Amino acid sequence: MKKLILFDFDGTVVDNSEGIYNCIKYALQKADMPMLSEDILRKFIGPSLFDSFMWHCTDDEDKANELVSYYRERYRPVGTTELIVFDGMRELLAKLRQEGCFTAVCSSKPLDFVEKITKEQGLRELFDELFCPSLASHISDKAGLARAAIEHFGVTEEETVIIGDTKFDIAAAKDAGIECIGVLYGFSEEGEMDSADYVAGTVYDIYPFIKGEN
Repeated sequence: MKKLILFDFDGTVVDNSEGIYNCIKYALQKADMPMLSEDILRKFIGPSLFDSFMWHCTDDEDKANELVSYYRERYRPVGTTELIVFDGMRELLAKLRQEGCFTAVCSSKPLDFVEKITKEQGLRELFDELFCPSLASHISDKAGLARAAIEHFGVTEEETVIIGDTKFDIAAAKDAGIECIGVLYGFSEEGEMDSADYVAGTVYDIYPFIKGEN
């Protein structure tokens, strides 16, 4: 059985798409920039916000920073409440902790927001630690966060798994030398999870892999 279970956040623990999409639209409207299609909005879930604005909206770093600032203007007071916790997630986290596993968030989402959401949703006590960048950071180094978690808990790569819904989670896992459970209930595109070590259709499919039953 795995000892350290690292969870991506948006699209894995919570469905925060409503809040994210609304805040992107708010930022673009405030900056007087064209709106994005639903397909492009989905691509914002996973990478850092700054990177996403650079990839999909502008090649100007100052403009991308301005969009990030506008986004957070709405996200902190409103966007963090526009979400749901995926069915079965609370029970899964509680069960893993009862069995002696370490549970942690490993996400590109800023720590301030993950801390706020987990506390407001009653999830914080279900995670031993949160490994996320600061608000000031534009670097999306999920592999580095995973390595920091492994060192923090004193476990091995073989005892660790990361759970996520995008190719960025799979890439981070490979870079950190750990296994990845790719989930299909989040925001992955068709075929995106094919290179994960295990694919879970629902939250309820995650536990058997962690337990070593697959």
